[in-house]
Amino acid sequence: MPPKEGNRNNRRQVSGNVENPFIHVPFSAGDLTGYKVSGGARKELVEVTSGYRRQLVHHLSNAHDTLMPTMARFPDTLSNIVIKLRDTAIAKSHRPTELATRAGLLPAGQGRLDEMIVGGREVNLELLRQVILQNNTKAIRANLSAITSFEAWTQARRNPEGVSALKARGSALLHVFHYISQDASEFALEGVIQMLDVAGIRYSLIRQHRGQPLLHLHQLHDVARAELENSLSHPSIRSVIAEPMYGSPAHAGIAPTVFAVPLVPAPAPELPVVGVFDTGVSPGADALTPWIISQDRYVLPPDTDHVHGTAVASLVAAGSILNDSHELFPVAGCLVHDVAGLEVTGQSFSVLELRLREALTARPDIKVWNISFGSEVPCNDQEFGVFARALDQLSDEFGVLFVVAAGNYIDEPRRGWPAETGLEDRVSDPADSVRALTVGAITHLEGPDTLVSIDSPAPYSRRGPGPLFSPKPDVVHLGGGVHAPWQSGDSSIAILQPDGGLGRLFGTSFSAPIAAGMAAHTWSALSGGNQLNPTPSLVKALLIHAAQLSGDGFSPLERRYYGAGLPRDVLSTLYDSDDSFTLVFDAKLEAGAYRWRKAPYPIPDVLIQNGKFRGEVIITAAYSPPLDSSAGAEYVRANVEISFGLLDGDAITGKVPMDREPGIDTLEKAQIEHGGKWSPVKIHRARFPKGVSGENWALQAQCSLRTFEPRLEESLSVTIAVTLRALDGNSAVHSSGLRALMNTNWVSQQLPARVPVTT
Repeated sequence: MPPKEGNRNNRRQVSGNVENPFIHVPFSAGDLTGYKVSGGARKELVEVTSGYRRQLVHHLSNAHDTLMPTMARFPDTLSNIVIKLRDTAIAKSHRPTELATRAGLLPAGQGRLDEMIVGGREVNLELLRQVILQNNTKAIRANLSAITSFEAWTQARRNPEGVSALKARGSALLHVFHYISQDASEFALEGVIQMLDVAGIRYSLIRQHRGQPLLHLHQLHDVARAELENSLSHPSIRSVIAEPMYGSPAHAGIAPTVFAVPLVPAPAPELPVVGVFDTGVSPGADALTPWIISQDRYVLPPDTDHVHGTAVASLVAAGSILNDSHELFPVAGCLVHDVAGLEVTGQSFSVLELRLREALTARPDIKVWNISFGSEVPCNDQEFGVFARALDQLSDEFGVLFVVAAGNYIDEPRRGWPAETGLEDRVSDPADSVRALTVGAITHLEGPDTLVSIDSPAPYSRRGPGPLFSPKPDVVHLGGGVHAPWQSGDSSIAILQPDGGLGRLFGTSFSAPIAAGMAAHTWSALSGGNQLNPTPSLVKALLIHAAQLSGDGFSPLERRYYGAGLPRDVLSTLYDSDDSFTLVFDAKLEAGAYRWRKAPYPIPDVLIQNGKFRGEVIITAAYSPPLDSSAGAEYVRANVEISFGLLDGDAITGKVPMDREPGIDTLEKAQIEHGGKWSPVKIHRARFPKGVSGENWALQAQCSLRTFEPRLEESLSVTIAVTLRALDGNSAVHSSGLRALMNTNWVSQQLPARVPVTT
């Protein structure tokens, strides 16, 4: 029996209308205003008694005793201690910074979310002991109340895998502590390098945008174990891990098809280009030849069999054609720049980072790149992956958007839907990249032996959240169904094989290139305008917003698998349906006592009934905050808060909450876990079937920075897409919204510069 097609109940079937382009509202200097910040003395979170002080000193003494051998060996080098914070003290306003200053300790970033790391010498630890016992100012008492204990940064924290893992891999990645003092940071790096030189350990430097360079240690097989252990005891080493490996995911084998390869016509003129960094396209896949506009070769057979790279590229170019023009495959394909940069057996981080950097340097004109490979290990709870951070840096350097597969969970037990809990199925590095668009997979066909039904998260698609509860995946697309017990079949996705034949496979490797094609078409449609240049953040925001518009939203659990949903087609990233009105704002934010505000907000009059707004509000905000690889859990250095609601004098009452899990409270930890604080993508959504009274609506955004983050050299650009939509399908909303916009004095223009190719 052939596989069944179906529709998810909450999927909207209406696409964008090219007569209704999104409207772009550029930044105006008058949008940014200052305001008064209320403040006061820090409060004591718990009572600071003499017994409480003695208990803290006891923990400090234990940390000091642990560090004594290291401090004796390296008397001029800073040793590091961890200040453990209580859950109610994670917010920067409670950090014990005054205590650290009084003791002459230098902040060195975060460990885990509840850990502040500081560096000092023995004299500083003695000063710290005295301040804890004797200082009774309000500021110090408040600082002390935030602390639960002190711990030493030990060898176990530096090298949690152990030296055996480093020796077995033969290469490692080493991070050096970065302090608030540049001189101290340089001294720390010089000390580690000198230690490596003395030990004869070979290394190279991988420069970072900020902070210390990453040290790549290699040929560790040739280093004596004792020599390696001795070198890694240097107190300036923050961490050292076995160098990660990345590869294309294992699959259950290609299911052959009984159908001939459909005719793939020559590409239409002016199609955008997607860079596909993978195992390379086979020269035997003749149907793809006209679509491959250029190639870059780092790997040749037998190190690659071209299976994975050919399959990925075929979906970029002709996914709809190969898959019987299924309604959810974008009709128009993209040209492919084919980079054979990955061996079929996988490759190490340092090699892949170098190859990818060279590939980007060679083709600065290509702005969307597909990455359909990754680690087999789920992401870390507290820190972003090394390859994810590299993609973030490369995105900034080259101004490109990486579209990354969420990763494949292939272990047993097989995951169904609804999903079981407790599985090791979270997204894997580099899918946790904060700059990238991460793509999970859903199924589009089903049969008697498929493991999940249509439109369910695919059994292999890795889920969110990312590190520190960052929302991942961002969106989903079609990745193919799985047949029992674990094999490809008629419900899987159709791809081209290296010999040019048609086969079927499944994986997030194949949902990512479909989304990458949509991103490239969106980028192309935005290019060439007079006032707006597309950016990775803008295109990412539009894809996520289109995914939101395609459905009625998800529960908190569903969002961890679906992200924002499935972007229906390219038109939905740039054009409204008749029952919707979308404005896309370019906000530029300053941190501190400043806010960006647009008011009064133009509301389509057809959504006002009996003086009340009745409709749906859908908001997506995306931005590129400063990042710091040396900051541990505080890698993301800026946060943006969005409010959409009613003005009462100068105050705004938010009516459209962030799409978050219920039970949110004001604790920093809860805001991160359930509220998406510090995530560079914000999703807000609310429906008002009974209506909400009020006339003066406003949109507002504010920016805050991490502790010790320097003032922004440039304003932080934020893309904010706001859609007002009818609940009853009223087709007059868009035209009514345009009339309301004309009654403001806002400068505006159509967002797309051209209609994207859709045939």
